[in-house]
Amino acid sequence: MNVELYIAKKILPHKSNANISKPIVRIAKIAIALGLAVMIIAISIIIGFKSTISEKLFGFSSHIQIVNFDANNSFETIPIHQDSVLFSKLQSQQYIDHVHYFATKPAIIKGKKSVKGIVVKGVDSLYNWDFFKHHIIKGKPIKITDTITNQVLLSKSTAQLLHVDVGDSFITTFVPNKKGKRPRKRQFEVAGIFETNMQEIDERYIIADMRHIQSLNYWNAKQISGYEVFLKSHENIEKDKEAIRKIVGFELNKDSEYLYVRSLKESNPQIFDWLSLLDMNAWIIIILMILVAGMNMITGLLVIILEKTNMIGILKTLGAHNMSVQKIFLYVGGIIISRGIMWGNIIGISLCIIQYFFHIIPLDPEIYFMSYVPISISIPFIVLVNIGTLCVTILMLLLPALIISKINPAQAVKFE
Repeated sequence: MNVELYIAKKILPHKSNANISKPIVRIAKIAIALGLAVMIIAISIIIGFKSTISEKLFGFSSHIQIVNFDANNSFETIPIHQDSVLFSKLQSQQYIDHVHYFATKPAIIKGKKSVKGIVVKGVDSLYNWDFFKHHIIKGKPIKITDTITNQVLLSKSTAQLLHVDVGDSFITTFVPNKKGKRPRKRQFEVAGIFETNMQEIDERYIIADMRHIQSLNYWNAKQISGYEVFLKSHENIEKDKEAIRKIVGFELNKDSEYLYVRSLKESNPQIFDWLSLLDMNAWIIIILMILVAGMNMITGLLVIILEKTNMIGILKTLGAHNMSVQKIFLYVGGIIISRGIMWGNIIGISLCIIQYFFHIIPLDPEIYFMSYVPISISIPFIVLVNIGTLCVTILMLLLPALIISKINPAQAVKFE
């Protein structure tokens, strides 16, 4: 029989006639519950933010691009030639989900009251439309067949600027990439309207048949802006980029073109720096909440020790060692902490589930890139937070437990 645990259960404030320690212990328990609930909610929101933004960025722009080595960040690209051998090698890699060709070209569209610069992104028949199937709010993806199509996808904001809907047509003006050439125009038909709430995408891109870009740039059918490579997971994006770089090599001997392999993190460092700041915020919240919970538990246990000083003196008089008495109060603290953790999990996970299914807390999509607070419940992270909270708060209880060794039995028995 564990005598220390038995005594600890008997002297718990809610079971004894302790009038002083009851409210203080209750406050400590509430602090632990609320602190853990806040940590669970904060972590779920941060993971939700990161996964939602990453899904949108990677889903649209791919994890890795292979372009001309001489290309800069301009959307007026320097072409490379399609290489079927390289394409097959990339497709055969286990960490790669799919690959397709792409081409981009800047253009100008004109609304009734304004003119706007946009980028037409051309794709081929190999393009995977899974991303847009989740973000198209009207119409459907364009169909790319053997015959060039004038159908395009454009964002809700661009459609509103042009005052067009699915099935309507509009004129796009392209600036020539060769001297002496006049601007050229294309009439496109709206096949679908999408909305990602990512300004980088919605305000900038129109999706069209790649053969339009090739024609406008005076390229042949084998010339492209580059390859877009989608990985099965973005967790090891830098490692996979280096592996792809080894496959690509430094030169395609057939056309003597140097290729450059770049990840999305290199193309959009500011967004990923912002996502990294979210991790820092999560750690700050976790540390503060654990410290608040720990300090409340220290206060609560000190009050219990003060209230049970007479009992401590009696136990020591009967021959109990300091370690044994300390274990009693550590058990008391552990029971209180575990109950606070239990309620913290119930509150935190319940609120996360409600937000996940009902989206009760909205957001301004122009600021946060999404229309509601995203939630991603990660069981491993929640387990780690629970274990961390339990371990740190119990370790903090060692400090008030040391006071027990300083209590003199003779004086403690007389203590009232």
